Amino acid sequence: MIENILGNKTLEKILLSIEKEGDCYANGIAKKFKLPLFAVQNQLKKMEKTGVLKSRMYANVRIYEFNPKYQLLNELKALLQKANELMKKR
Repeated sequence: MIENILGNKTLEKILLSIEKEGDCYANGIAKKFKLPLFAVQNQLKKMEKTGVLKSRMYANVRIYEFNPKYQLLNELKALLQKANELMKKR
């Protein structure tokens, strides 16, 4: 749905999932969408490096969530919410 804007189907699935669920971890996303773990980890790291996501360790699992300091967070969330709504209607 918004893959054309993001340029990556894996990234689209990750961000839509975080918008819906609140946070995520790489292995959970990979299993949920049947994606290669490396591809998911790579996208999560890129989004953390650019400041869109932040992470924290919980035991031995890295949990990712939106970075509240990201300047376009409200706009990004609005786009993702709209995309999730439109996907429900399909």
